[in-house]
Amino acid sequence: SITTEKMFHLKGKTLDYVGTAVHYYMYAILGLMMSIPGPTLIDLTHSSGTDAYGISFIYVARATGYLVGSLSGGIILDCLKTKELAMICSSLFIALGAFVIPFCRSLPMLLGTFVITGFAIGFSNTGCNASCLRIWGKKSAPVLQGLHLLYGCGAFLAPLLAAPFLDDSLNAPLKELNATVTPNVTFLNITVDKVEIVATVPTITWVYMIAGVLATFVTCFFILIVLFLPPKNASSEKASESENVRNPGYLFTSIVVALACILTGLSSGIEVSFTQMVTTYVVNSSHGLSKSKGSYITSAYWSAFTTARFLSIFLTCKLDIRKILACSLVLSVSAAIVLLTFGNISVTSLWVGGAMLGVSMAPLFPGVLAWVERYININSRIASVFTLVSCVLEMVVPLTISMYLSTYPNVLFVFLTGATSLAAILFVIIHIILIRKGEKYEAHPEQQVQEKEVTV
Repeated sequence: SITTEKMFHLKGKTLDYVGTAVHYYMYAILGLMMSIPGPTLIDLTHSSGTDAYGISFIYVARATGYLVGSLSGGIILDCLKTKELAMICSSLFIALGAFVIPFCRSLPMLLGTFVITGFAIGFSNTGCNASCLRIWGKKSAPVLQGLHLLYGCGAFLAPLLAAPFLDDSLNAPLKELNATVTPNVTFLNITVDKVEIVATVPTITWVYMIAGVLATFVTCFFILIVLFLPPKNASSEKASESENVRNPGYLFTSIVVALACILTGLSSGIEVSFTQMVTTYVVNSSHGLSKSKGSYITSAYWSAFTTARFLSIFLTCKLDIRKILACSLVLSVSAAIVLLTFGNISVTSLWVGGAMLGVSMAPLFPGVLAWVERYININSRIASVFTLVSCVLEMVVPLTISMYLSTYPNVLFVFLTGATSLAAILFVIIHIILIRKGEKYEAHPEQQVQEKEVTV
């Protein structure tokens, strides 16, 4: 009957909303897990018994796992009928990674944990986007915008969650706190150093325990989805006739993809370098601030980032994406100059510059993709190239900065100034190339002349 059909339709919609809410929650956890190592970096350095250079390899390890997880996620998920089963496994590994990280007492163990956690995060990232597309179909555009907004919310909460549990007594050099060294202890003509490690449970354990519990809830929710939310069949409606698009050509596509990948990769490198290194900067710089203050500056960045990403959802409906990108890049260069010029003499400039940088970075990555898509055809292979370049820069940038951060803290702001300036130059170059070619939806000049002749 009609009443029964309406009841089933209402039930299906309710389950769709529930499933979407779980994926939103999952994406917030991804933002939390990606952001939380930054404020806790110094504590992780001491708990794992390494130095500033060694701990920077956690970003290489996580980015490597993230890259493999992102690229393999699409392949594995396409082979599964019930994709939530894979999401259960990935969310479970994220929870286990959060539980294990604070108990890693050696750098190799910590790096291995970050590789596995990074793989699960990358896999879950792909799965959340694919699931929202499967649930909502043609109506998924605003849903995906909200999904990425929740990532920023999770990243914003991470430093606030970590701040009360940071041990400010660990700002001193590692060897003075964690080890008592007795030199020249000779045994069988071999000279060694005797090191007594102080076995204590770091206070940041509670931060990662909370994150692990939150991730465990995600696993439970996905289990409920498998039990009560049946797979949604693809729509049987015929797709509308596709638009006639112009083939941009292989050479043109390759040039645009190469330049756009560098631009989006720089935005990822800027984001990772500031959010993960600013806490270490404020401790090692002339300011000598506590790690809690550094985590609050990180929160200022993420709060501005999240607010700007929310507003960009509506701005892209009213303004040309090129204008939004141009304003963002100008603001990013201004923020970097503020940090480079006044960051080492004024704490206020750190807050202002960090917030400006967060606003400028929010629309860049999705904006560049939406912009170049109007001129080239972006398939799954091209999309994977964007992911690859971003992951590589996320690995290289923190590793390079950490080599000089302890001796020359201002290297962070020097990099930000150079990276934002290069991104602005790339934007101008890409804009010139695209304008000369024209959008792929525009007809060829010869075709336009023929249409006019037919009309006459």
